[in-house]
Amino acid sequence: MEIIIENGRRILVAKKGCVIQSVSDGSILGKKLILGKKDSEIHYHEIPVPEVSTEDSLE
Repeated sequence: MEIIIENGRRILVAKKGCVIQSVSDGSILGKKLILGKKDSEIHYHEIPVPEVSTEDSLE
């Protein structure tokens, strides 16, 4: 993961093939996350992109 500054905002970006996940509740948040003023990157980590099984799909 890396933090970039875009339009004055801190954005947490996952590396290719990964997504950002919340450490506290396990929510998968996506490839990018805008960090708030008091938010810290230590509350997130990156995981490999999860594979969706046919049981998980809506089809």
